[in-house]
Amino acid sequence: MPNPVVQRSPDGWIAPVWKAVWYLLTSIPIGEEYRKTLQLRHAINLSKGLTFPVMFLLILWYNRLTTVTAAYAAIHGSYGVLWLVKEELYRDASWETPCTLGSAVTLVIGMSIMFWTSPYLLITGGEGVEPGPIQLCFILTLFIFGNWLHHSSDVQKYFVLQAKRGLITNGLFSRCRNPNYLGEMMIYGSFAGFSINHELYWVPWIYLFIIWSGLFLPSWLAKDKSMSRYKEWSEYTSRSGLILPWPFSVKSNA
Repeated sequence: MPNPVVQRSPDGWIAPVWKAVWYLLTSIPIGEEYRKTLQLRHAINLSKGLTFPVMFLLILWYNRLTTVTAAYAAIHGSYGVLWLVKEELYRDASWETPCTLGSAVTLVIGMSIMFWTSPYLLITGGEGVEPGPIQLCFILTLFIFGNWLHHSSDVQKYFVLQAKRGLITNGLFSRCRNPNYLGEMMIYGSFAGFSINHELYWVPWIYLFIIWSGLFLPSWLAKDKSMSRYKEWSEYTSRSGLILPWPFSVKSNA
């Protein structure tokens, strides 16, 4: 079974971070015998698939069914459902990496703490912490555009690579080398935004910073290193940003 992620690594100071993170994700030495059948996607799918019922259980438990809490359950829950649809139709091969049972359990627990903290603060904090109309408008807009960008770019990547392996430099990837990650950052930023009026609003953002700097950034750099073997790489990087779209065009001298 191929390991498309763990077989590559970024260079420089961030390489040890990459190795440490992927050790935790795949190699915690508990339940080694499950590695033959267990993959990272199984733990991720379980966590994201449980989001809808967990959100409504929190709402019912704390008797906090309001327009805002229902809106949160709708966007985070539907994101989890769409992730399962994506898993079936245009799966990311990175998450097919085998892992031990210890890593899978750690991943589920870690995702639950990191990604369900914001709704917990929102639901338990009372009406006083709910975002106002302008805040809610911005948060939902961020989610909608992020969800579109995340899934559209993953669809493009999946089906282009099904037809022909190589460097993707057009469409959503024409100005940004990681539009799918950018979309996911917007999605989870919108989730964290729901607790913006809580005194502990910064806690979800700390968790996101850990994920973005410890998992996302090394992944982008490892991907850059891997893709640099293509002859179009220099020209492509001159007109595309690592994560933010690069608005300026630089013509190739070739």
